[in-house]
Amino acid sequence: MAIPETGQAAHRQASMISTFATMFLAVAVILGAGIFADLGTRDAARRNHRAETLSRLDTHAVAIGGALRAETRDLRELGFAFVGPTAAGDLATEDFAAVAKPLVDGPNAVRGVAVTRAGGSSFVHPDTPEMAALLRVPDDAPRDRAGTRMAEVGGRRMLVLWLPLREPLAEGATRVLGLAAAAVDFTALLADAGLPSLQLDLAITGVAGEPGDQAIPVSRTGRNVLAADPVTVPLTLLDQNWTLAAVPAAGWTSGGAVVWPIWLLTLVATLLNVGLVLRARHLNDERQRNIDALRDRETQLDRLSRRLGLALDASKVGVWDYHIDKGTLVWDDRMDELYALPADGRTRTYHDWSGALHPDDLARAEAEFDEAINVTGRYNSDYRLLLPDRTVRHIRAIGAVYREADGTSKIVGVNWDVTADVRRSSELEAKRREAEAASVAKSQFLATMSHEIRTPMNGVIGMLDLLLRTDLDPTQLDRARVASTSARQLLSLLNDVLDFSKLEANRVTLDRTDTDVAALARDVVALMSATAEERQIRLNVRVAPRVPRYLVCDPMRLRQVLINLVGNAVKFTEVGSVEVELDHVAGETPSLEVAVRDSGVGITEEAKANLFQRFAQVDSSSTRQRGGTGLGLAISKQLVELMGGEISVQSTPGLGSTFRFGIPAEIGAAPPEASDKPATGLCAETAGARPSRILVAEDNATNQQVLAAYLALEGHVAHIVGGGAEAVAEAQSGVFDLVLMDIQMPGMDGITAARRIRALDGPVSRIPIIALTANAMAGDKETYFAAGMTDYVAKPVSAAELSAAIARVIAPCQFTPPPRPVPGGAKLSLAVGGRRMGAPRSPS
Repeated sequence: MAIPETGQAAHRQASMISTFATMFLAVAVILGAGIFADLGTRDAARRNHRAETLSRLDTHAVAIGGALRAETRDLRELGFAFVGPTAAGDLATEDFAAVAKPLVDGPNAVRGVAVTRAGGSSFVHPDTPEMAALLRVPDDAPRDRAGTRMAEVGGRRMLVLWLPLREPLAEGATRVLGLAAAAVDFTALLADAGLPSLQLDLAITGVAGEPGDQAIPVSRTGRNVLAADPVTVPLTLLDQNWTLAAVPAAGWTSGGAVVWPIWLLTLVATLLNVGLVLRARHLNDERQRNIDALRDRETQLDRLSRRLGLALDASKVGVWDYHIDKGTLVWDDRMDELYALPADGRTRTYHDWSGALHPDDLARAEAEFDEAINVTGRYNSDYRLLLPDRTVRHIRAIGAVYREADGTSKIVGVNWDVTADVRRSSELEAKRREAEAASVAKSQFLATMSHEIRTPMNGVIGMLDLLLRTDLDPTQLDRARVASTSARQLLSLLNDVLDFSKLEANRVTLDRTDTDVAALARDVVALMSATAEERQIRLNVRVAPRVPRYLVCDPMRLRQVLINLVGNAVKFTEVGSVEVELDHVAGETPSLEVAVRDSGVGITEEAKANLFQRFAQVDSSSTRQRGGTGLGLAISKQLVELMGGEISVQSTPGLGSTFRFGIPAEIGAAPPEASDKPATGLCAETAGARPSRILVAEDNATNQQVLAAYLALEGHVAHIVGGGAEAVAEAQSGVFDLVLMDIQMPGMDGITAARRIRALDGPVSRIPIIALTANAMAGDKETYFAAGMTDYVAKPVSAAELSAAIARVIAPCQFTPPPRPVPGGAKLSLAVGGRRMGAPRSPS
């Protein structure tokens, strides 16, 4: 039966009181025994200490007495030599010094001597005032008795002693002839006797220490030796009996030298008793804590078990374990639900699991299970179940191998139904394929639209260009210019839409080359200068001195961003100027910093918030004066970020705006100079720009007329065919210097025709081929070059672009008549579908 909490507390308290009471009683008994032993041995230890001290003192006292007797004997002989009956009366101080010097300087403790005659004359050595004062006998001292006194000289104790010099008379009488005195270094005297090694405090006193006798304290510590219960030994000094008293410098022992083992044993016994009691108490407390911890653990396990059960029920996870050595399988009710087995309580087997697997997954699932048991120790598998009703269920299984305490092994794991996840993944995969197909369709649509729109635009712009080259009256000339400008604006809008679509589809790639950025900026400004002059706006370029001539960047994308920013600046500036500033920042990541500054209308804070968004307009009102798609800045931002940089704007309404962007740009190298030798072509012998024989493959009749007119203006001889197959056939004649090849043509397209020409034998296979393309998607240029084309020109084709492309690929040469006439025999012939057309008349 469980004990209530209050009863357990009372029991623990009573146990603690009993434990400590026993401990205190044991300690008291041990301490009492120790005190009794101490009282019994303390007195014996003191007596032993005193006897030992007295024995050592007596031995050394004999040495002191002997030393003093020898020194007083020498002193007495010295005195009689100067005051005795046989002493000469005219002895001088020098004579005394000569006699006294061996005594003072010898290996003894005497530091000075003096002799005084009864008549009053005296001798001192060393003869110094200090020594004379030290050896002066006190006036009140009787002259017929020996005496002593203690003095301090230079930090050392000096024993001054004097003795009467007696002459024996008849019948035992004596007569005092004078006094002899000596200063003895008492410290040295004790050292010679070996007393410092005894560590004793000493004093010299009269016989039996009677009152009135002179006492000479020589204590090491300065304390009163006679008051410290000294031991004494007799000492004969100056023919008198003295007493040498001594106490240990550290004091008399209290018995510790004898008692400490008892106290040590007492302490050890006490500590052992206390330690055992405390250890018992600690073990009891630890046992109680373990009981409490086990109780808490049981509570926590019960709580966790309930939570785990709820979690398994909510997640529909089945738990199983398989005993590897015994081959038994145990799983819960949720496993029966997953495998559609009846909850009949039957012990499950390995066959219950493997028999439910889909036949197509059985071998793989069993192999993964065996690998987990024999190799990895971890089981992770996805497989399908074929249920009794022939439905398929997708299962995910994970498990781990554990070793039991008896050495056997089992694998424990879980299963859960992932059928919905698999279906969702299949749907997402299908949608991904649909999205990819839509992306491909979008790209194809953009390529088709590019071609279909640019092809007629090429005719419109080309014919307007040709029209502007004819004699027109002012009204006609103005209208033609308006139409040409409108057509080019429409082309610009088309380019913006196509560029944004390419950026959105991530189909724009960078071509980083060594670029003369200053020249590129000046080209952009030159391109915009005509519009700036019309608006009477100053257009300048400022290049910082630290900008290297060549930087590594994508010149085409940089030009595109500059054209957008400078074009906007010119468009929104009525008066003032537009400046393009270039700078270069060195460091770990060198960068090209560009600023386009204008004095235009400025931008409000509200407009700046959406300025770089697609289709955003600074002025989006219905009365706005400036057009545009609102894609230019969005394209610029995406291009700058594609190049690894950032773009920003600062603007004040009415004062102008500054657009800044920076892109990574390392210092580049000058590109190799162009070779003077012809790259390709059949004519490459002489220098000078001369007309060429050009084969034109173009299926659109309007574009045929435009190209024929452009070539005629440059003096070239053109032969026009309407398809790729005709171009291949005509090229084999070997009479042409160049082929202009449209890409999209019925029958054989331009790419296939170019490959066929490159596959021909002989020099004709090396004829330059310029692609005429209305396609504008990423990768088109690489496709043309891979097919063997030499260059390409994007539609709408202008006369200047076409002339520049021809100059790039064909060698300047002297025109010579072909070995056989060009089909049709005309300078400009059109052979489309077997129909020949003459060249258009020159303007009159």
